[in-house]
Amino acid sequence: MAAPMSIRFSVKLNQELSWSHVKRILLYQKCNVRLFGTRHKREEHNKYTSNFPNFHPDERRVCFTPEEQLMKVTLEPNQPHNAKTVRVAIIGDPNVGKSTLINRLLQHKILPVSRKANTTRKNTLLILTQDECQITFVDTPGILAPEAKARHRVPSTVAVDPEKAASEVDLLGVVVDAKDKFRRNTLSKTVTKILHLHRNTPSILILNKVDGVLNKRSLLNTVASLTNKQLESQPIPILTNRKTHHLTKEKQQQKYIDSVIEKYKASKEGAVNEGQGHIESEGRNNVRRTEHEGEGTEELSPDEEWQSFVKKLENCPESAINTTGWSNFQEVFIVSALKDDNVDDLRDYILSCAKPGDWEYHSSIITSESPYKLAENIVWEKMMDYVEFPVYELHPKINNWEWDQNFDQLDISMEIKCPNKFIQAEVVKKVPTIVETARAELRNLFKYNVNLNLRVNVKK
Repeated sequence: MAAPMSIRFSVKLNQELSWSHVKRILLYQKCNVRLFGTRHKREEHNKYTSNFPNFHPDERRVCFTPEEQLMKVTLEPNQPHNAKTVRVAIIGDPNVGKSTLINRLLQHKILPVSRKANTTRKNTLLILTQDECQITFVDTPGILAPEAKARHRVPSTVAVDPEKAASEVDLLGVVVDAKDKFRRNTLSKTVTKILHLHRNTPSILILNKVDGVLNKRSLLNTVASLTNKQLESQPIPILTNRKTHHLTKEKQQQKYIDSVIEKYKASKEGAVNEGQGHIESEGRNNVRRTEHEGEGTEELSPDEEWQSFVKKLENCPESAINTTGWSNFQEVFIVSALKDDNVDDLRDYILSCAKPGDWEYHSSIITSESPYKLAENIVWEKMMDYVEFPVYELHPKINNWEWDQNFDQLDISMEIKCPNKFIQAEVVKKVPTIVETARAELRNLFKYNVNLNLRVNVKK
């Protein structure tokens, strides 16, 4: 993009202007131009590019460099004497709003979010420290059935990560898209199997995207279906043959729903109490078996982990998955992560699940992810949004990462390598929009001015 005529004319007439002054004018005009004959000026300017600014180690923010990130991660946790901790994995089908929900829970925009499915490609740790409690969230890729994994050519690590996260946490949050009327009343078989494999881990149901549901009464049927009409210590309004809107008065509706609940609870109470002892004893045996199997085992390759995961799914009994939902949910939350509705209640509940224990991280840490990876994820997110065709094989890579002391800003240069010129041309069309929106996201992430340059080349 060429500089405006007024700027080029002023640069030509004012030969005494310093290179820094010229660059300030160009940055102010938001022009990305290439000026020739200024090599010695650029070399002189690079002398002022020095170390990154120093911050207090207790300041809660995203780090500027991997070295600073490593220093923070290795800090001894500054926990109080009554420290509590809980690890939570957020799992669910692709594109149900898991990353958006975690961003809301953290009150920081850290994770990439896109309208397209499978934006999250690996497990990511995020930390929320509040008072004496520390929550470690694990954002996971969307859960795929084995046949879907082969059809979409998803890497094995992406397909296995949700189950790995479920095996290492204290609480499972299952997110369902309440707006999707074709899938909202039934948990996918793979999600149900993962819950069965980790049935001793407490789990909660999170209905997301309720801002897109016009008939809120339908959520009662959704909750009843996804919980198999069972929920610990919580009455569920179950709509059977007779529908509540046929009853004119609100009291009549409430009485009808209460009567259905009482009949159902009375019929199920004996069966639940009878099976409770068997489940607990089986769970203790499973925990011991898992710990014993973990001793002395070698690390598996991604393909071997995938084959092991498929075998686990095949060994799940049909009786455990031959339902529309999961019977062991502890609580149900109806939220809108996009509108930030009822997210505070969910956060308070997770905090209440924290138990006495040592913190894993310093209170100033938000995520253990490298700042390089966070920046690449933001560009990847914008590519997913603005490039029309799928860009799963195009990954931006950082070429340059410097602190410009002269302008008090972070200079980032990235490169995207395309398999052919056709894809390169399609991506280049969207580069100005990608750069503009990604720069704004990076400024919000690092809380500093950021200059982003993006190059699109063809693989050699």
